[in-house]
Amino acid sequence: MDQKPSFLWALAVGLLFPILQVVTLLIGFGQPDAPFGTYLMFFLAGSLNGLGLIYFLRRSETRGVFRAVLIAFVISLPFAMFGMIVGGMIGAVGVFLLGVSPCVFITGVGYFLGRAFTKK
Repeated sequence: MDQKPSFLWALAVGLLFPILQVVTLLIGFGQPDAPFGTYLMFFLAGSLNGLGLIYFLRRSETRGVFRAVLIAFVISLPFAMFGMIVGGMIGAVGVFLLGVSPCVFITGVGYFLGRAFTKK
């Protein structure tokens, strides 16, 4: 692939996670009542997830691998959100450990599966 996505897109992906947190709180509790620090932790963890996504997208050699990485990232979103919310009960370390690990792992698995099943 000729064009590589910029690492600045990780910030846009990072904004996705506080928005998903607000939606989750609205659905679960009826109001998004969380301190600013929680939103900041979700943004930072989401940005790390975005860095993992951009890293694997930049390594993609073909469109098939690129699509596999995107599909794997979308599949990993519920696991990352669940990990962030459960990790939020533990603290900041829990948000980063339980929220970033599954997302980057599943995205990486998507990359390697895409490479294995697509031809150059």
